[in-house]
Amino acid sequence: MSNPKRMLFIGVVLFLLVGCTTDTNNGTNGDKNTVELTKISNLNNDIDQQPANKAKDILSQKKNVTAVKAVNTSKKLLITIEVPHHERFQLASTRKKLKDEMKKKFPKMEVELSTDQKIILEVEKLEKKLQKGSIKKKDLEKKVKKIMDLSQEQT
Repeated sequence: MSNPKRMLFIGVVLFLLVGCTTDTNNGTNGDKNTVELTKISNLNNDIDQQPANKAKDILSQKKNVTAVKAVNTSKKLLITIEVPHHERFQLASTRKKLKDEMKKKFPKMEVELSTDQKIILEVEKLEKKLQKGSIKKKDLEKKVKKIMDLSQEQT
């Protein structure tokens, strides 16, 4: 075999070897479970978001949760989660199990947990308004009730 053909052959073999290696990282940052999480600070004193922040902390530790959004009123806790695409086959059982866990952690509150994208977007909007302090307590209660009713209607 001539020298240029040998170099081409070695180049193709190396290209195939490098291209066929498996990615053990799978898009995550090492072993750490990265969850999209926004803590809501208490800019508006009459709207305490500690239950929502606590629920986010608890759910962010779960291995099958990639994002958590949550808001609360004095009596209601609205939580949304996102799961990896390959875990969507067990979505109903995952949602039920996590909702039951949240009901046990917050027994004095009406808890709603959703995985629906529309609900996730609505809760994200509410979180942003709370973060800015641009929503009143009464408006928050109305909006949370409306979203919870919509969520229960879809399930």
